[in-house]
Amino acid sequence: MKLPDVMRSAVLVEPGRVEIRDVPLPRPGPGQVLVRIERALAGGTDRKAFARGHPQIPMPGPIGHRYAGVVASLGPGAPAFEVGQPIMGVHSAPCLQCDLCRKERWSLCPHVMAEKVLGAFGQYLCIPAQVAKLNLFPRPASLSPDHAALLEPLACVVHGLALIDWKHVESVLVLGLGAVGLFFAQLLPSYTRAARAGCGRRQRRLELARRFGLDPVWELHVGKDLPDDLRQRRFDVVLECTGKLEGWQQAFDFVLPGGQVLLFGGLPKGSVFPVDCTRLHYEEIRLLGDFHFSHRDVARAREFLLAGQLELEAMIDDCLPLDQLPEVMRRLAESEGLQYAVNPW
Repeated sequence: MKLPDVMRSAVLVEPGRVEIRDVPLPRPGPGQVLVRIERALAGGTDRKAFARGHPQIPMPGPIGHRYAGVVASLGPGAPAFEVGQPIMGVHSAPCLQCDLCRKERWSLCPHVMAEKVLGAFGQYLCIPAQVAKLNLFPRPASLSPDHAALLEPLACVVHGLALIDWKHVESVLVLGLGAVGLFFAQLLPSYTRAARAGCGRRQRRLELARRFGLDPVWELHVGKDLPDDLRQRRFDVVLECTGKLEGWQQAFDFVLPGGQVLLFGGLPKGSVFPVDCTRLHYEEIRLLGDFHFSHRDVARAREFLLAGQLELEAMIDDCLPLDQLPEVMRRLAESEGLQYAVNPW
């Protein structure tokens, strides 16, 4: 494959400002794989980074971490891919050597964030050796690049579901029906036979939640008064997917004694979550922090994608060219859609 000397890539200059620039084409080093991006995916993390910055996305710098493409070039000792081979993957991997990895807390490995790769909103992406070794996979012809790029958010959802003790769970509430909440809705039947309900806003998302098996589904604006038939309801498991402080509080309020709250939606640095300590103590409520994913979660997410049983088309609203990335961010900021595919060519 003939490669250029420069490529087009999005650079997050500062909050609210993205530029499309010509930058030098990266060359793969030992163990690395250069990927020609066919599709990148813009979602909630990108929206937050664009709006207010993100602790794991330096500025100015490349942006984008969800991708699918084909192998463009291989560094010495790279995994056994072939140039031109369709691939799918994620942007990070644990080292498998540190104390946290030894304890199988792979998502907390310090190398996960320190050695991640950003820049999927560009024409090429150089995958680090450890990521290529653990979290880069062949992509079958049956899976489109758009759908393959869903691997990363799906791995995050798989990780969250793996943190929950599903024994004796009879009821689940998905709080927040964005892309993550709707992925939870689709995957929950693979983990539990419990009754599954949802809360969210925007008519299309409520309809998708019902289609994906949540029942009942309430329209709920975080921080507003609760619908009458929801006011007294409580659940064994609450999946917090709003990423808002009020959502964290409501998730705690909705949980039953002995229940579990999965705090998936991240908050800005410095946020403080007030907790009723009497309930926490005497009702033995478990609050579960949830960050990132492990290589095992990625492998499981890939299995879900390849099984062909998920409704993937509904999870991507449109495909726009790279030049329109600022428009993509605007739409996401206004909740105009769940996720957008980006074509860098």
